[in-house]
Amino acid sequence: MAETDWSSLTMTAEKLQANAITDTGMPSVTRNIRQLLDAAENLWTKVGVPGIEAQGNVFLCSRGVDAPQVPKQLEKLNSTVTLDTLDPKPDMDVDSFVKNEVQNAILSLIESVKKSNEDFLDERQKDTVNKNWKNKKINIINSFPGYMPNSSISGSNHTMPSITKFNSTNFGLNAHLDQTELVYAKHLCEYNQHVENHGVQTDILQSFTTAAEIAHDDRVNEMWKIVKCMSQIVPEHGSNRTRNSVTNQNSMISNARSYLEQRYIVFMKSYVKSHLSKAKLGGIPGTYPLVRSFVSVYINQYSNPSQLFYDGLPFWPLLYYLIRCGDLESVVRVLEKNNQDPELLNVFICIKNNHQYANLNNHGFTSSMAWDSNDPFKRVIYSLVAAIDVTSKHSDVVKTTDDYLWLKLCQVRNDKDKFTYPVLQSTILEEYKDQFSEVQPMSYFQLLFLTGQFESAIQFIFRHPKLRSHAIHVAIVLNEMGLLHLPDDFDEPILSKDNNEITRLNLVRMMKIYCANFENQDLKMAFNYYYCLRNTESEGITLFISCVADLVIETEEYDKMFGYLKPDGKKQNGILDSFTVSDTVKMDIIRTTATLAEQKCDLEVAAKLYELVGKYDKVIELANIMLSRIIQPDTYSSLDKTPNMKNKVFDYVELLSQRLIGIEINVSDEAIFTFNLLKSVFVFFEQYYNHKYTKAFDVLQTIGLVPLSVDQVEERLIAFKKYNELILRIVPGVLTATMNMLYSQYSDIKKEETKKHIRDPEQRQAQLEYIREKARAITSFTGRVPFQINSEVINHLVQTEILLY
Repeated sequence: MAETDWSSLTMTAEKLQANAITDTGMPSVTRNIRQLLDAAENLWTKVGVPGIEAQGNVFLCSRGVDAPQVPKQLEKLNSTVTLDTLDPKPDMDVDSFVKNEVQNAILSLIESVKKSNEDFLDERQKDTVNKNWKNKKINIINSFPGYMPNSSISGSNHTMPSITKFNSTNFGLNAHLDQTELVYAKHLCEYNQHVENHGVQTDILQSFTTAAEIAHDDRVNEMWKIVKCMSQIVPEHGSNRTRNSVTNQNSMISNARSYLEQRYIVFMKSYVKSHLSKAKLGGIPGTYPLVRSFVSVYINQYSNPSQLFYDGLPFWPLLYYLIRCGDLESVVRVLEKNNQDPELLNVFICIKNNHQYANLNNHGFTSSMAWDSNDPFKRVIYSLVAAIDVTSKHSDVVKTTDDYLWLKLCQVRNDKDKFTYPVLQSTILEEYKDQFSEVQPMSYFQLLFLTGQFESAIQFIFRHPKLRSHAIHVAIVLNEMGLLHLPDDFDEPILSKDNNEITRLNLVRMMKIYCANFENQDLKMAFNYYYCLRNTESEGITLFISCVADLVIETEEYDKMFGYLKPDGKKQNGILDSFTVSDTVKMDIIRTTATLAEQKCDLEVAAKLYELVGKYDKVIELANIMLSRIIQPDTYSSLDKTPNMKNKVFDYVELLSQRLIGIEINVSDEAIFTFNLLKSVFVFFEQYYNHKYTKAFDVLQTIGLVPLSVDQVEERLIAFKKYNELILRIVPGVLTATMNMLYSQYSDIKKEETKKHIRDPEQRQAQLEYIREKARAITSFTGRVPFQINSEVINHLVQTEILLY
């Protein structure tokens, strides 16, 4: 069956072959099926390997690989002797090696410096942002009249009091000073003028006391009396503890006690006058008759437990009120005649001689000696001379706040184990804060001030809008006397405490808040108030100069405050010229303002201010920066793209150039060269934008910034190395504009060629070659210039040059 099948298949194949069309243009098959079968059997016999290997041999043979010979070739390779490892030969190109090492070192150094600079700039930016934001927060908080910083009082928690009404002067509304504030300002201006003209300070305290009388307010008049009384101490200039010495503390205690005693005498006189029929005041003048009459009327329900009398009056009440009035001579005389307590007599003799309670020792007194008696006046007397039982308020005798404060001042001792002055200050600050804060602010001011807490007292009434003018002028007086504790950092809140727990008042911040009411309407008045800071420095500059500079920057009244230079170079005077301050101070103010304007990036204002003080090196520097910005506006913000900005800057530069003619200025040749070159480049771009290409090429030929022929390339490359960075930044723009002009000229010539009747084809071709030469010079210069030019600019230049052919 298989034979039949195979025979039939063979015949069929031969038949198909005979019938096949062979006229196809391809070579015909020269083998029939039988021949193919014989050839396959021969290959099978030659390989002699059955199975999959045979199929692989057939496949490899079709690819030209003799499979049976592969193992022999592998054995031959395996039997080859392995070569020994060769020693590497060192690189003998020393120049290349050193060059690579130097380049790597330079690149690593550049990268290191770049990273350190970036880190430094990031850190500076963060610090500046944090500081500015901190100042903003402090200014906003301090603008609220009811604000009381937590740092001013230690050991307790406080919240901001409720504010029923905003002070409109802090929110941009027009502010008008009242009559009292205007009188204060007038006296301050007169004081400043006298100080500047004569160098001798007048009595500013008396001047402000007189000014306050116009308010017709007894509380205000009393405030200035207290200030006058408490300021009678000797300041320790240059010390951080101006008022904290034992001598000054004792003086303040004596001054406060004397003031309270004198005020009580006034009260006695008023009381006795209202009870003349009962008082039986005789015609003998003096404190003792007054006290005797007062006791006879005032003590009505006194039981006199000790049954002691003197001159027909109870002994202990009479003695107490004599002490309360400060009549120590009468006290000693009464004790001598009474002869009840020799030790008590010795104590008051000592007090009378040195006018001090603070240095007393206990003299053998004990609390039992006072409290064994049922007489409240006797207990108070023993308590104040022996400083015992200081926590008792003695309410049977001590009726008013003045009485309480006077008693505490008598009980203060210099001994650390006793009732000390700082303890008294803390007690007054804590106990009466809530009682007087909103109801009677002036009474609380008096308590604080009489206990030597000047800063806290001033800050307290400064929070009240109606008392703010009085607070700022009290602060000015104390600062002029050197009695005010100011902070080291004037970015602190109005009231703060340092590491030594000394309360400090930020007079600068107070002054700025107060002057904000009128500084926009009256710069001259604000100037006079800031003049009070002339002796206070921060970071090497007086705060007077710093505050005036900040004021001018904020109001932007540069010409009004400082004046300006006319086109002919003559100066138009401003407000500053009307003051009698020295020319050095005026120059410092203008120079500081110019620096702030420069930091604010208001370069034109800064340049004009620097010109006022004759600092022409900064003027030319800023003028060069402004010119470089308007020459290539695409590199900068949209503000510099406007024609008005460009014309404004260039007009100022032209006026500056005119004013500099014939003037010797201390400016480097490089800066002057850069200034003149940038002006010419600005003119070039103006001609370019207006499509005045011929004039633009004339400018380029004059300044010689870029080559306009191949012969000029080397010369321009040598000059390029000497250019300032401001010039280098505009070179890519100049190259691009120049190439664009060349292409525009080339296009115009080509358009002419398309027209009929060309008169001079050779001339046209020469013009084209001239344009191509300029383009070659520019691209050659661009490729060799030692400056990194943007790849887009390079591509544009190269592609444009190609279009010229």
